[in-house]
Amino acid sequence: MADAAVVTTSSLVLPDEIAKTISGEFGYTPAGTAEGWYYKLTDVTVASTALISQDSFLQMGTNAAGEDTGTNIHIVSPLDLVKFLFIKHTSFRDDGTTGNTADSVYVTFDGGGAAHNGTSSLEIGPGESFHCKPGCTVASIQAISAQKAKAGTSVNKVQAIVCAIIKSV
Repeated sequence: MADAAVVTTSSLVLPDEIAKTISGEFGYTPAGTAEGWYYKLTDVTVASTALISQDSFLQMGTNAAGEDTGTNIHIVSPLDLVKFLFIKHTSFRDDGTTGNTADSVYVTFDGGGAAHNGTSSLEIGPGESFHCKPGCTVASIQAISAQKAKAGTSVNKVQAIVCAIIKSV
């Protein structure tokens, strides 16, 4: 899997009496030269904004055997498609040294604003991570920092690692 994203999980779920360990693998391999990697240590603010900024990302070139044949830089467009997304709440504020276990990252995928009390906002708590294959545009993914457990707004930015495979359109 040249340049592939692979996430391996193992989860213990259900009450103790019927607890089960469920494990699996989740991944995505760039489909060709129009798809590339984006990585950024992101400061999630207290106002809903785009999670993926319009920065450069590395676009991989692949041949039929899936081998890297070269790279070039492409500037992220709001209309580009997010094929794979990984978000990790670092448990730090935006300075990278001050701990933050009181606030979560809330994310939406429908272009609407992210909010701690929004019914379509997904919560990523301190130290947690989330991964998916959204298939939506860069502009559709919005994020905000707010108190964990949907308890209210916050005044602190949260630092998150954002990795994505993006298709240039």
